[in-house]
Amino acid sequence: MHRCLPIALAGSLTAGVVMSFGQTYAPDALAPLFNSATPVVALAALVAAACRGTWWTHALLGAAAGPLAMVGYYATTMLRGYPVGMRMVVFWCVAGVVSGLAMGVAVWLLRGHGDPVLRGVAAGLFPAVALGEAAHGLRRIAETTPSTYWWAQAAVGVAVLVWLSLARLRTWRARLAALAVAVLGARVLFLIYGMA
Repeated sequence: MHRCLPIALAGSLTAGVVMSFGQTYAPDALAPLFNSATPVVALAALVAAACRGTWWTHALLGAAAGPLAMVGYYATTMLRGYPVGMRMVVFWCVAGVVSGLAMGVAVWLLRGHGDPVLRGVAAGLFPAVALGEAAHGLRRIAETTPSTYWWAQAAVGVAVLVWLSLARLRTWRARLAALAVAVLGARVLFLIYGMA
């Protein structure tokens, strides 16, 4: 674990820097990639997956990824001369810790640890975020962002759900748990986005 830690965490900071420049220079079709939560949640899962260890190791790595990406993003944004509000920094760092903890534990569970139904719950987490945010994009901000991006993100959410269900889940109860978490989680996230 100790060898992969600096690379994983430096990757998170770098991802934040890329997000800042991506918001300015990405083509319109890809612009939401650099201004949405789903890629940061995916980053937390990738960072947690980069190292082996206990559940808490995975949780800590996941929890560190989001805030480090935000540090990279907001520091770069400030250095580029754009205004940064501390309220947003704190909000997104807290969101990164919470989602990163969940994704870190999910990665650990999906490596075959724990109860099969808990693995199903874990398999539904990322798809829930991808689908909930895609629904928000399609229903609430489609006039200012490309709907093709949100449809692609929804397709990724469904593909990840199907892949994890077939590759990592062995029972129908676990697969149903994954589907339920994906659908209900997407709905909850859609409602939360609606309050913002």
